[in-house]
Amino acid sequence: MRVPTEFVHPPFFREGDTIEKTSDVPFPYQMKTVYFYYDIVSSTPLPWEQIEQSIPAVLELWNDEKEQLEACFAKRNRAAAREPMIRGLSYLIVCLFWLNGKRTQNVRTWEKEIEALALKPINCVERLQFIFSRCDVYHSFIQLSELFEEVTKLFYKQLAMMKKGMSSH
Repeated sequence: MRVPTEFVHPPFFREGDTIEKTSDVPFPYQMKTVYFYYDIVSSTPLPWEQIEQSIPAVLELWNDEKEQLEACFAKRNRAAAREPMIRGLSYLIVCLFWLNGKRTQNVRTWEKEIEALALKPINCVERLQFIFSRCDVYHSFIQLSELFEEVTKLFYKQLAMMKKGMSSH
């Protein structure tokens, strides 16, 4: 299937890119090879409606990337860091939308989309702009790691509020 126009945005997809819809890869591993896979194909169960399971699974993917990135930056290998950084960036964007109970709908206008979210880290858009502009530098890795820590805290706070029967949406 052709990547929807709303998801065509460097560094993720170019105009005319295609993805394959498969069901034999367990959640969330399809995201390692196809950015925003579950948001694009909207396969059920919808991850943004089951954040208790989906967000921890994506955070686990990030932890794997983070280990790889620490090794890349320790060797000062920016070229090797680029792909895992882009994957990490896509995981963070997905977590932000899912945390807010929404599907990632438009990566082309991500600044506006993220600005409108109720639950997000402080200065999230500015920090993401920095990462987008220099995704293969060590400072971007540090920033992305910090954003993941903050999103993780927001997630657990949201989970606690959901368990109490109070949603902040």
